[in-house]
Amino acid sequence: MKKQYILLLLAVALFACQKDFLERLPQNTLAPETFYNDAANLKIGLTGVYSALQSAQLFGKIPELDAISDNAKLFKYETDLIAFSQGNGYANLDAAGTMAGYYGKPYVLIQRANALLDNIDAPGIVSRQERDVYAAEARTLRAIAYMRLAYLFGDVPLYTHFIEKNEALQLKRTPRQQVVDFVISELKAAVEVLQVKPFNNEKGRVTQLAARGMLGKVLLYEARMGNRPWQEALQELAALMPLAEGAGIGLFTVGAGTDGQANYEAQFLLANIDNKEVLFALKNNDLTRGTGLGRFYAAHGGNLSVSVHTNYVQDFYCTDGLPVTASPLYDESNPYDNRDPRLKASITVPGDVYSNNTALLPFDGRNTKGTLETDFAIKKYTTLNGIKLNQGELDIPILRYADVLLMFAEAENEVNGPTAAAYKAINKVRSRVNMPGVTENLTKEQFREEVIHERRVELGFEGQRWFDLVTLGIAEQKINAVKELNRAFTPEKQELFPIPQNERALNPSLSQNPNY
Repeated sequence: MKKQYILLLLAVALFACQKDFLERLPQNTLAPETFYNDAANLKIGLTGVYSALQSAQLFGKIPELDAISDNAKLFKYETDLIAFSQGNGYANLDAAGTMAGYYGKPYVLIQRANALLDNIDAPGIVSRQERDVYAAEARTLRAIAYMRLAYLFGDVPLYTHFIEKNEALQLKRTPRQQVVDFVISELKAAVEVLQVKPFNNEKGRVTQLAARGMLGKVLLYEARMGNRPWQEALQELAALMPLAEGAGIGLFTVGAGTDGQANYEAQFLLANIDNKEVLFALKNNDLTRGTGLGRFYAAHGGNLSVSVHTNYVQDFYCTDGLPVTASPLYDESNPYDNRDPRLKASITVPGDVYSNNTALLPFDGRNTKGTLETDFAIKKYTTLNGIKLNQGELDIPILRYADVLLMFAEAENEVNGPTAAAYKAINKVRSRVNMPGVTENLTKEQFREEVIHERRVELGFEGQRWFDLVTLGIAEQKINAVKELNRAFTPEKQELFPIPQNERALNPSLSQNPNY
């Protein structure tokens, strides 16, 4: 166990998410006013806020949202998300469905953060500085939870103090824009308190860089949707980059840095957690905690549940920087050779070899893995060596510097056109994997398309694609172009998830999203 990290196993659980998202704890657990009667418990309480990130529907099963995008499709276990990915919306409003977790789990974090913030001045010998940092970290995590709720569900109840169940069951939905404005104000406030390095050098804690990065992301999303000026996003991201690089943040490489696939693949391996590219990550510190992503997604996983779309695989350029439809390097008889190194680092393709602990076996897509519906499985976060199949200690990056560079390139292009600074940012990401730079002299529209493409191949299965499709307004275009596995997207409906029926049954004040 990595004892130096803040995310230790939670000694005292504060709240539990059962049938409704704000159900109180069993009788043998401590109420906030009792637990926080000593400031010495503030850090334990903060650990509880962090541990909520491990929920499968927050960041524990990070590839899941990509599997309702044009990148891939879920094909077992999560029946409500499967129905959603087929254009049916949420056909079965089952109280136990996964969709309910996407709504409820963020509120577990929010309740824990609210309880901590309500009691930040608890009596005891804890310095003012430490209390302020605890509060800033809790506010950042709470803002991230509300951010996910706003972009998945739209209008959602917004509350900033711990509330009892009877009060929770009377809450109405707060307008989405008000929730987003709250997220922005909270992140700005946290930036003023946090430092660029983790407090007490405890890895895994929110820093100013992480808060700035998430602020830049929400401002970028809002600019894409026409709700705020692009200049705001650009200003925040431009301020973040020199601060991050001054603190040693940068794109991660291994060895001499000449092997593009190794450079990219290495940052998702257990040996390289806390590498210099990670601004913020979900830390899984114990074998009994992490989700064990290989178990759900790897080609050799016992619960293989995601088929990667052929459309996604085809979107990786050849090594000359051209699409497979235009490159002379593309060979239909050897379609995975001479391709962007991120392809084989991210996806298990036919011809790969993996171990089942007894022999090296060739992978031949659905022909050798009967549960697969395409020829491709997720490789990122997993390994082709079955020995580490269920390794639970692997951290899950929530914000990487590559994402910051691509957000900056996008915002710079939208404000000033494809400037030298925009080219430099996107080309840094490409050069890390030895891919050629973006073609020069592009129009703003052409450069925008390159950034969208780069985000897809660089950030695949990191929980970004769904939000990119929706905030860019291209979900219908991209998902309905897949032409595989009955994929469909219904506009004016599926931009938002439905409010789970079990929550509406408990709280009649909750309205439903349009067309559900």
